[in-house]
Amino acid sequence: MRQRKKKSGPTKLQPNNSVKPEPVAAGKRGRRGKPAAHAVDFNIEDGCWESASPALLLWMLQQMILIRRFEEALLMLKNQDLINGPVHTSVGQEAVAVGVAAALRPCDWITGSHRAHHQYLAKVLSACAPGGFNPLEKRLTPKMCEEVRVLMCEVMGLADGCSGGRGGSMHLYRPEAGVAGTNAIVAGGVAHATGVAWADRFLGRDAVTVAFFGDGALYQGVTHEASNLASLWRAPVIYFVENNLYAVATGADEGCSISRLADAAAAYGMPGMRVDGMNALAVKLALDEVMTRREEGSLPCYVEAEVYRYFHHAGDTPGSAFGYRDKDEEAAWRERDPIEEFARRVKELGRIDDRGLRRLHKQADSCVKAAVDACTEPGEEGVTIVRETLQPDTDSVWVGLRDESIAAGGPFREAETTECVREIKYSDAIAAVTGRWLARDPTVVVMGEEVANFGGGAYGATKGLPEIYPDRIRNTPISEAGFCGLACGAALNGMRPVVEIMFTSFALVAADQLFNQIAQIMHIYGGKPSLPLVIRTRVAIGLGYGAQHSMDPTALYSLFPGFRIFVPTTPFDYIGLFNAAMLAGSPTVLIEHHEFYGRKGMIPAEDLDYVVRPGKGKIVRAGSQATAVSYGFMADVAGRAAAELAEEGIDIEVIDLRTVDDAGMDYELIGRSLEKTGRLVTVEQAMSCNSIGAKIVRECEHRFFDFFDGPAVCVNAPDVPLPVSRRLEQACMPSLEQVKQALRDAG
Repeated sequence: MRQRKKKSGPTKLQPNNSVKPEPVAAGKRGRRGKPAAHAVDFNIEDGCWESASPALLLWMLQQMILIRRFEEALLMLKNQDLINGPVHTSVGQEAVAVGVAAALRPCDWITGSHRAHHQYLAKVLSACAPGGFNPLEKRLTPKMCEEVRVLMCEVMGLADGCSGGRGGSMHLYRPEAGVAGTNAIVAGGVAHATGVAWADRFLGRDAVTVAFFGDGALYQGVTHEASNLASLWRAPVIYFVENNLYAVATGADEGCSISRLADAAAAYGMPGMRVDGMNALAVKLALDEVMTRREEGSLPCYVEAEVYRYFHHAGDTPGSAFGYRDKDEEAAWRERDPIEEFARRVKELGRIDDRGLRRLHKQADSCVKAAVDACTEPGEEGVTIVRETLQPDTDSVWVGLRDESIAAGGPFREAETTECVREIKYSDAIAAVTGRWLARDPTVVVMGEEVANFGGGAYGATKGLPEIYPDRIRNTPISEAGFCGLACGAALNGMRPVVEIMFTSFALVAADQLFNQIAQIMHIYGGKPSLPLVIRTRVAIGLGYGAQHSMDPTALYSLFPGFRIFVPTTPFDYIGLFNAAMLAGSPTVLIEHHEFYGRKGMIPAEDLDYVVRPGKGKIVRAGSQATAVSYGFMADVAGRAAAELAEEGIDIEVIDLRTVDDAGMDYELIGRSLEKTGRLVTVEQAMSCNSIGAKIVRECEHRFFDFFDGPAVCVNAPDVPLPVSRRLEQACMPSLEQVKQALRDAG
């Protein structure tokens, strides 16, 4: 055990368009913070106990007891196999959560990690407590007990849970009480908290976000990327390091290169503070200090609280049973039990006696027992079982993955039925429709690397916009995980971010945030939040950038449920599909090809608000002998190949999918074409190992087997990393002649 100095001394995540966005750091320039000193130690005097409100002390004590009883009940239920999945308890760490929640207002937010029951309960109980609530004078309210039941339902995977039973113990979401989400990925939610906080500041709201994470998350890269962004963009976020000394079984002395974890704040020009995490009042007063000094630059900041979890990573077995801790260490920490020590101090002050303490325990026991009874029932031979009536409907598993309302919206337009008299470059169309959204919706912001430089970003996609919207076209550091995660949090909190990922291969740098988080978080949280987030990215195949810049990412994004994926090939389609993406309440990826940026096409003279229907492909060229299914640049190549084959008397039908996610693929159009042609050829620039062609073939064979007159063919690049050599690069790309030959053979 480490030596310590002796101590002396709810709101929903939705846009608020009634407030004017506050101008923040301009897109072209960030804020360079002042060098920060080492983190300070925050200690409290005995007088702090004497001056504290008796009701506050009693309410904090009641919450800690209730949290302890709740988690003990979870361990009992887990041992009875009534909980599916792990249960990571915070037994021993209750003081941190209660102290922080006592300092926060209903409008403030928290995010947490996989070990967050205590944080969740403290925040929701505080959010629904009447002002000055004294648990010795009044019983726990029905609302409080209901919140305990809701969390119990969630951990047990039941429909009444805060995330509909989908999140379980680790994915908790309760925005009406200020819980912006907890996360099973270590440090996964740190960037989200940064985005939630930054959105509040940008939209002029007076709210603070506390991002709870442990010592094991401190050296995750996204933690540092998010910290840097928070400092640059002045997000009102408190990075609260709940240092329980072990990341599973690896001690902080093995995993952390600094002994005072709050000193990490200095790297980002932030203040840092350390407080005794076993003392709930000290934690509360430390947070009070931060909150009251917000106007003086106290945020963003780091706060470290050293605590101790009594049990192993999950379950009710002590860590000493696994050999990474010894029993003497565990006993020493239990002597400093945060509940017993707090109760002792409150009794010494005369705020409570033994009878009153028994009442607090009885109220906690009764509340938790009612929650357990509400979720369980007697089964055969008296064995307790999960209450069947609370089980989620299995059909509901499909609900909330993506926003389906846009697919039924409209009216939708197509170029063939629209008067298009204005010629425009593809890149200028991107800038035009982006500017239209910036003008019409103050919650829209564009972020990415260099988006405010070079007169319109690296590809001209923001041409003319940084001058008009200097605070809303925002250059980011080269930190894809950080700004993608920030955008996720901002989208959860009422903003509509448009994120540019400069090269498609860079998505792999942000893989956790894109695929574990953004793609799935709506579903994980029970389909309750919306996530209106648009990601733009560029395919750079053929420019000599090599393997690490030149992937076709379509198959990568389609591997994960949740994304809509649009691949516009014309300026008209780009505007219409961008509008569809912006109207959706779920994440959408727009994949652009560098070959299109300089090409021109026709759009309506004035209208930039029309929508192209998601999930609707189009026939580029009608034919009768074979169906070529493609998207993006290769749809253009397939069209040229078909036109040349027509001179040979071979009649090819070419389909541009436009929407390429599995759920949105226009199989109805493909099926009608196959019924006519009997032959299928998929045409892609992607390597065969990283393509969607094989999936399309498999699905078509399943749906339309009787239409096939022969085997399907997939045209792809070979399965080798794309070389820089011009000759080798060209050899790796499917050529017009290769496409023609494949279609010729099929036809």
